Amino acid sequence: MKNSYIDTYYSRTLPDAPARPALAQAMQADVCVIGGGLAGLNTALGILERGQSAIVIEGKRIGWGGSGRNGGFVAKGYSASEMSLVKKLGLEKARDFVNLTKMARQKIRSRIEEHNIDCGPVKNGVLTVSWRDQPEAMKDYIAEVNKAFDLGFEFFPREKVRELCRTKKYFDGVFSPQDFQFMPLKYVHGLARAIEGKGGKIFESTPALKIEKVPQGWRVITAGGAVTAKQVVLCCSIYVDGLNKKLANAAFPVRTFVMATKPMSPEILKSAVNNDYAIYDNRFCSDYYRAVEGNRILWGGRVALWDDPADIGEKLLGDMLKVYPQLQGHAAVDVAWSGELCYAPHKMPQIGMIEPGYWYNTGYGGHGLAPTTVGGELAAAAIATGDKQYEMFKPFGLGYAGGHLGRYVAQMVYGLWRARDYFNI
Repeated sequence: MKNSYIDTYYSRTLPDAPARPALAQAMQADVCVIGGGLAGLNTALGILERGQSAIVIEGKRIGWGGSGRNGGFVAKGYSASEMSLVKKLGLEKARDFVNLTKMARQKIRSRIEEHNIDCGPVKNGVLTVSWRDQPEAMKDYIAEVNKAFDLGFEFFPREKVRELCRTKKYFDGVFSPQDFQFMPLKYVHGLARAIEGKGGKIFESTPALKIEKVPQGWRVITAGGAVTAKQVVLCCSIYVDGLNKKLANAAFPVRTFVMATKPMSPEILKSAVNNDYAIYDNRFCSDYYRAVEGNRILWGGRVALWDDPADIGEKLLGDMLKVYPQLQGHAAVDVAWSGELCYAPHKMPQIGMIEPGYWYNTGYGGHGLAPTTVGGELAAAAIATGDKQYEMFKPFGLGYAGGHLGRYVAQMVYGLWRARDYFNI
């Protein structure tokens, strides 16, 4: 079927979700949101919750990109670390940024409950494990960020980490009990149903071709129709496709990879991953993974700037077996996939206004799922009520990311990171 989802663990486990029709007429709304990923859907739902009308147009399927292919981690913070925010902004402003993601975790939980979104199992706890034997440094870090940001982090000594993750690769860990995991593509569809339940419209297979200024505000032209709106919001991630050159040049796509194993016996699974937490390690080029239903492991990692390798699954399986050699002969790849994420050089989301009534809310690669809710709420509040809180993101604007050269630079940096991990620098 045209624009159907790629083959992933998430698309295989998604209940029947017929494609929505493409836009085939001229329509009007207070706000037109371009992009049906989590940034766009959160923006649209926030607009509707504040009493305005919204239309979402999506070039393929909702959640077709990174929003429906990621690891499923809902965690505080951003790709940029808390202490890097302190260095750039000062403690008080950095605390404001982190508090937004803490609010977003609660907003996600409340929306799951309010709209009866079946995106589970929802499992609490994210564990960051260390490849380095530096317990005192880890304790100092936990004390520092807990004091500065009230994160509730807990120190897990190596004995506990190695009971939960039965490998000698890991030493100590940082446990975040308030972070959680769920099925992201199911959550995407739950948000879409909530939008439609509030009178919003969603059109799939409807790429935006042109945005033009008109007396009523803005007109978004598509192949089969148009949306005239007082305000328009670009939430296209790296799929901006020529709609706005400045936005396209302010970030670059980064490709990451995920695989799901075939089912294994509960005993075999627990001989390696003896926990229900979402896990990632603290290397520059980290693995991230979790046990999912059916006694499978969902394992992600690696980064590329261009094409997929021919053997994504086998490469990721090899990474997993380096950590858990006891799974050799027991774990096999069931399905593997890649996804392109939108990264800005400053490692923060990009939220703001290009000109009056013309907004952007994008750049969520590497952040986990909570910041898309932050962006949706800030953009919706700015549009519907004139709230100015979105302006706190001005220090992370639309700088030039290097165009095609930026990809080469990013690939070189990634290569250096991998070398640092290899030599444990």
